[in-house]
Amino acid sequence: MATIRKRTLPSGKTAWLASYSDSGGERRFKQFGTKKEADAFLVRVRSEVAAGSHVPDRAASTVDQAYALLISALEADEAARATIYNYVVYYRGHVKPYLGTKLLPKLHPADVGDWLERLKAEGRTDDTCRRARIVLGAIFDEAIRRRLAFSNPVRSLRSRRKTRRAEIREAEETVRIPEREVVRSMLAAAADTQALFLIARERTAAGMRTIEARRVSANHPIAATREFKAEFPDAEVEAFRPTAWLRPLLATMALAGLRIGEVRGLDWLRVKADAIQVREAVDRYNVRDSVKTVAALRSIPIGPQLIAILENWRVTARHAGGLVFPSERGTPLGYPNVTNRQIGPLQLALGITAADGSPRWTAHSFRHFAVSLWIDEGAKLKQVSEWAGHESPEFTQRVYGHLFDAGRTDRRAATAGELSVLGVQETATQAQHGNDNAPNIEAASDF
Repeated sequence: MATIRKRTLPSGKTAWLASYSDSGGERRFKQFGTKKEADAFLVRVRSEVAAGSHVPDRAASTVDQAYALLISALEADEAARATIYNYVVYYRGHVKPYLGTKLLPKLHPADVGDWLERLKAEGRTDDTCRRARIVLGAIFDEAIRRRLAFSNPVRSLRSRRKTRRAEIREAEETVRIPEREVVRSMLAAAADTQALFLIARERTAAGMRTIEARRVSANHPIAATREFKAEFPDAEVEAFRPTAWLRPLLATMALAGLRIGEVRGLDWLRVKADAIQVREAVDRYNVRDSVKTVAALRSIPIGPQLIAILENWRVTARHAGGLVFPSERGTPLGYPNVTNRQIGPLQLALGITAADGSPRWTAHSFRHFAVSLWIDEGAKLKQVSEWAGHESPEFTQRVYGHLFDAGRTDRRAATAGELSVLGVQETATQAQHGNDNAPNIEAASDF
């Protein structure tokens, strides 16, 4: 039974005491300044008790406490180290300072909306706000699982309708994809392993500016670099030489759409005569393990061009098995080694830079490029979603929907996409096959 009675406090002020029995039959009390507030509280509490979703304030947990339980659950489930790291970083930087001490039942969808608006007002990017919101939503999901909360205000938050200008900005900020000519030129330059690229750059108010990028023979790299520095004494000089694995690695990302962690973790057993199977990936700590989601377990069709590139690389590197792209020690390639020492300098050498002088495209851009090839050659939405390892076709539509158009509808999309980038089919080496272009990838059992 719920009641309200009037009280006179020692100070002489009047208060209204609401009392009720919770779901466990325990008597609870809460004091208010007005009878109207007490009435409203009891109306809400009665419905929550009847629905079995009421959590008394004294028994409520804070967001901080629920976050600690989430991290413990992730560790118990043996979540990837990089996944836990991301939760920690986004919680400590963007959730805890604003909501950490809030009681879970007291946090309503409107409070979540106010928090997100504050993050944006303080300069957080849309991507940062999105990731912080995901973390808070996961905290409430874990709290609901443990019966510390009965609703998730993050899931209940309704998005504000976008203004026309916001819709225009969003349309203009769709996924940026390298042009085919750019990818073709990068693959060609990456194959030039006998060249040394010397790059002279200077700092400006807008960022770094490339003064000169020159290709020289790699026969005498020290002498060539010394002469180049003497020619540009006030510039910052960088010497870059493509490694033998750069072209096949770039081709694998640009034509098969592998994530950077997936291509670093790719094993020769997963390279078939007509497809690449994705089963493992390497995280930010250079640890190779299974991919993080079920959707990422997939088989990606590839054409004869990529098969020939990979087989020629196998012969060149004399790999009998193991990682397709190992380091000199046989371990997975480090992320900085791939991006900062190869893909970035390659773009600088070719003049492919952004407005601030930095390399224009990231490693992930080549995955976008592969998806755009499939779509352009007529692959269906569900096919693209499966090949890319997306969580659902809806996600694929949301990210790449602007690229879909009428076109070819068969599975020749992978081969046609390769030919549109590389031109004539690459010939396999005689040492590799002993005949013409028939690929000779050994069969391996499925995972």
